[in-house]
Amino acid sequence: MESRCYGCAVKFTLFKKEYGCKNCGRAFCSGCLSFSAVVPRTGNTQEKVCKQCHEILTRGSPANVSKWSPPQNYKKRVAALETKQKPSTSRSQALTQQDQVIAERLARLRQENKPKSIPSQAEIEARLAALKDETQGSIPSVQEMETRLAALQGRVLPSHTHRLEHLTADTRTQDQQTQDLLTQLAAEVAIDESWEQEAASLQNDLNQGGTGSQHTNSQGQASWSLEKEKTRLLAEAAVELREENTRQERILALAKRLAVLRGQDPDKVTLQDLHLPDSDDEEDEETAIQRVMHQLTEEAALDEASGFNIPVEPASRPQAPPCRTEPKGGP
Repeated sequence: MESRCYGCAVKFTLFKKEYGCKNCGRAFCSGCLSFSAVVPRTGNTQEKVCKQCHEILTRGSPANVSKWSPPQNYKKRVAALETKQKPSTSRSQALTQQDQVIAERLARLRQENKPKSIPSQAEIEARLAALKDETQGSIPSVQEMETRLAALQGRVLPSHTHRLEHLTADTRTQDQQTQDLLTQLAAEVAIDESWEQEAASLQNDLNQGGTGSQHTNSQGQASWSLEKEKTRLLAEAAVELREENTRQERILALAKRLAVLRGQDPDKVTLQDLHLPDSDDEEDEETAIQRVMHQLTEEAALDEASGFNIPVEPASRPQAPPCRTEPKGGP
């Protein structure tokens, strides 16, 4: 346990050193051990002592009666209790008549507000048994409950005979009852039919309005689909035209190359001289080109067999005389 001052309970440190009282021997700090007195234990010499020892050594020991007296709180409570128990004759003599009336009323109110005597265990058990007996009794009928409610509300409960006065006996015969029932059913059917006709007319009006709007929507959709189809056809036609031009150009180039091979003038070859396939045929471009090449090859073979395939000879150039170099002679 850490050592602390007996007076102020401060912890002893390097700067707060521990000192001892020469009379009682307890540990104190320098602040609590600031009193000095003659100590008989040390040969009646002047020593540093605590406050309690200083009072004992300078004033003498207190009397035994005051040493063992009760605490001050106990004395105050006893005095207050004695004051309450004393008669208030002297206090009432100093009050006026109105104040005395008020004091008497206040005393009566206090007496009335005092809690009553607490019931004993036997009384509590008796009350509990009585409550259990009441709950185990027979359940009251509806008539009894209505009677109690009417008594609590302060009204007279009509008897059961008065309730049945408005009910009269049915004196109709069986045929009359059947006829009345059929009449009632016919009226109900007529009402149902009138409601069904109104609902059908309303539905027809709604359908007519919906048909007009639907027709307008269908017309707009049809015009939009026609525009879309026209745009698509124009795009397809443009693509086909480009493909046709490309195919004709390739066939013309092949025909010119074949004319060069045959010894003919390629500039004189035109598309009108060739038998081009129709673009509406189902054959593709490669098949058409192969067919044209086969046709041109056959024509070239026929021309060669008949001797008409004479290649064009290029124009002869004049030959320059050979220049002879004379050797240079020496002087």
